[in-house]
Amino acid sequence: MVKVALTFEGDADEVIVAMRQLTVGDASDASPVVNNTETSVATAPVESPGDAASNEPTETSEVPEGRWTIEHVRAFWGFLADDAREIYQRVAQSAGYVLSRQALLEEMHLTVRQLSGRLSSQGHAVRRIRRVRNVALPHPMSFDSQADEYRMLPDVADAIVRLNL
Repeated sequence: MVKVALTFEGDADEVIVAMRQLTVGDASDASPVVNNTETSVATAPVESPGDAASNEPTETSEVPEGRWTIEHVRAFWGFLADDAREIYQRVAQSAGYVLSRQALLEEMHLTVRQLSGRLSSQGHAVRRIRRVRNVALPHPMSFDSQADEYRMLPDVADAIVRLNL
């Protein structure tokens, strides 16, 4: 395990510049001072979570927009929590891929808060698809507050039904 402790002192703008230089591995312009003594700094690229051995792109990198494919849905399904999968199955099997919130609450014997909690993993799953597959996809299911219903994208719903997920 590596443990690094840094102290930044100075003007806010200078501190920000120094931090940026360190994060991109270019500390040549930064002159760090430790106990009022200049020290040398070994520069090494700082890996972000997305730069690990799998060479996944980071969320801030430019990612092309795309459409949901069966392979995207299969990967998304693997990232989705079991509780959220059950909700997705019900909406995918409903007429027009639309299901009222009240119907979902009654069918699953949940409160609004519990339903929202179960669906929280969908945002994480969409971000993981973005990193792993290097494609920006729209959220597969959204909530229409005016109509008080959940609407699933037809491509996603069709894939869920066809793959028998």
